[in-house]
Amino acid sequence: MINDTEIAYLPIHSRTEFPILLVEDDLAIVDTLRRTAKTYFPEATIIPVTTFEEAVVYFYNLEGKGPRLVLLDVLLPGGHTGLDFLQLLKSHPLGRLLPVIVLSRSEDATHVKEAYRLGAAAFSNKPCSFSEWKRFLIDLRLYWYETASLPQTYFEKQQEQNH
Repeated sequence: MINDTEIAYLPIHSRTEFPILLVEDDLAIVDTLRRTAKTYFPEATIIPVTTFEEAVVYFYNLEGKGPRLVLLDVLLPGGHTGLDFLQLLKSHPLGRLLPVIVLSRSEDATHVKEAYRLGAAAFSNKPCSFSEWKRFLIDLRLYWYETASLPQTYFEKQQEQNH
């Protein structure tokens, strides 16, 4: 494992921007991720949306480069869940190219199974403390930014659909 002092010595691609769509209704988590990313994943730009409906509007209004990664909460306010958004995303030709990490504090095994069935790249327990979020972002950066090769997706604005 990499400790905090080693993060500065990690090889850097070329400090290319790495937009991450965060679908999360807990504003404290959004704030924690944004603040923590400034230090431990400086290439990341966190794009927060708080509901299924906001995520759909964001996705169907994308033009140009899209996010490189999606962090998705299972339990969202309203009538739809994060898994509903995952299903919509993976049914889209470009959306299916985006890796989605499902985050939850739920211990429900059906959520895990359903997330993978719908095409999630990973299902992870949501960190609870600042130090756990820091570790999460260091690991996220090391794998998804430094190690994995991801396609760049270019979106054209879609006609709004009723979901």
